[in-house]
Amino acid sequence: MTVRESPQRVPPLPREEESVRRKGGEASVLLRAAQALAVGMARHWLLMVNLFIVLYLGGAYLTPFLMNAGFERPARLLYTVYGFTCHQLPQRSYFFGGQKGVFFGSYSKEELVAQGADPTSDLTMRRFVGNSQIGYKAAIAHRLSGLYTGALAAGLLFALVRRRWRVQPMPLWALALFVIPMAVDGTSHLINDVTGWGFRDTNAWAVTLTGGIFPPDFYAGTTVGTLNWLLRTVTGFLFGFGMIWFVCPYLELGFQDVLDEVARKETALEQEGTP
Repeated sequence: MTVRESPQRVPPLPREEESVRRKGGEASVLLRAAQALAVGMARHWLLMVNLFIVLYLGGAYLTPFLMNAGFERPARLLYTVYGFTCHQLPQRSYFFGGQKGVFFGSYSKEELVAQGADPTSDLTMRRFVGNSQIGYKAAIAHRLSGLYTGALAAGLLFALVRRRWRVQPMPLWALALFVIPMAVDGTSHLINDVTGWGFRDTNAWAVTLTGGIFPPDFYAGTTVGTLNWLLRTVTGFLFGFGMIWFVCPYLELGFQDVLDEVARKETALEQEGTP
């Protein structure tokens, strides 16, 4: 009579080995998730950049419409958040709504003081957001409006151009042409505001340069249609456009390297698995 031996049981793994195997599996899942995230960013980075700019501009210009609609608390929250990125001086901002139904309107400092703005300092002036009569200001001023509009224009243009051509990085000297105008305009305004010299309030230098061919109101003030508004908007636009156009080709090259590396690894794994 043959005695059959009972199959031997495989002893259970020690707790330490189970823990190591479990952690290894979790690490593998996290690694795959990180890789998928990196690939997603590499493929859609320009969409994310443009979407961020759209959301930034949208939030800044949502505030006056929220105020006009009576949603003051969320509007005030947005004013506070955007206040970390912009001085929000009302005499340098666009207004919307109100009894006048203004759209991209603007007011002089004197007009705003007459409506209740406190002219004690820039800090007290920036607190004035408008009222139901004259409308409410956007959460960013003219210069930042121009800057982010320029950035969005560059991002959208780059999205169109890169489909047909490989865009070469902009040389530093070309970037300087986009950056220096805003640096000069912004610095001169800062000096004017700190010293009180007033040369950017009257812009007498511009009168001399142009021979005074424009109306006097064009050279003074900050409202839409004045020289100061024009320079803030144009130099801001150039800065935003130039910075995005400078950065995008480098981001394109960097993220393409990520995609190429992932493709190489996938090809190597496929070759290893081929008998």
